[in-house]
Amino acid sequence: MVPSAGEFDEHSHRFCATFETENESDATAGPRALIVGDGPRKLGNSTANDYVLAMIAREPKHHQYQVVSHSNNPNSLLMTQWLSDKVYLEPMTEEAVASVARLERPDYAFVPAGKQELGRAIERVSPTTKVVVIEATQIPKNVVSSIPTLEFNGLFDGQVVYQLGVIGELKDQGVGKYQTLAKCYPAHLELDPATSERAISQQETPSLYQVLYQAEGVHEDVLPLTAPDIAFMTKVLGMNLTAIWVRLMIGRFSGQALVKASHEGTTYHGAIYRAHFPYADYHLTNQKSAPATVIGAQIERANKGSEQ
Repeated sequence: MVPSAGEFDEHSHRFCATFETENESDATAGPRALIVGDGPRKLGNSTANDYVLAMIAREPKHHQYQVVSHSNNPNSLLMTQWLSDKVYLEPMTEEAVASVARLERPDYAFVPAGKQELGRAIERVSPTTKVVVIEATQIPKNVVSSIPTLEFNGLFDGQVVYQLGVIGELKDQGVGKYQTLAKCYPAHLELDPATSERAISQQETPSLYQVLYQAEGVHEDVLPLTAPDIAFMTKVLGMNLTAIWVRLMIGRFSGQALVKASHEGTTYHGAIYRAHFPYADYHLTNQKSAPATVIGAQIERANKGSEQ
């Protein structure tokens, strides 16, 4: 692998593969964390995914890890030197990812959900690497109903569930029903929080989760917290949930940062999340709103205007 361009005697932090035999990339010194990108920018929650990946890349630096990123998206935030000490601009293939892992031998490798084959390729060439799947990058489950879905959110550290509050769905202006594309925080759930905590504590893996409720207080499902909700709740709580999740994954977690969020009676300023769609921008008609066609979102805070 050689630095991109390669015409001058310069050692950039960006590298790409060539068909030549020279390799100017030396293994990064010290503890290393490899961040695998989510691929090209596309409709859906890729903007939120890139935000989560950027926050994942930022956190290991605070714990003295060198951050190595592998991406094929030149527009990704992972490309910046402020987030990545070294970048491999490579195809998202098993061969390319394995080549990077074989050289770098990272302590941790963070791989987006849906790309687990890349994680297995890393494990084959670097057995000492702990591969962590970023479940937050999954496409959110789209629930359309005449009854609003309530989402109880919490972080499970393997023993304790820390409450992060409840999100409630709003009526989507396009379909006239409640949908995951418009939400408010906080919402009220008439149910003992211990019931939701038990549902989360039964999960096999420590992580950020949400319990979905509809009629009669019976939970429909327990799912990993998705990237749009992580971004939304990070803004509302003023607490970097991605950073807290990374600390949990690398064994640096302390529940002290979540005491305020989980304390009964804690209140926060209300906020509304509304997904944005590019239909008008691209002169598209008769399109159905769904998580797969989101291009961004707007967050409206009480008495504070809105944020993009």
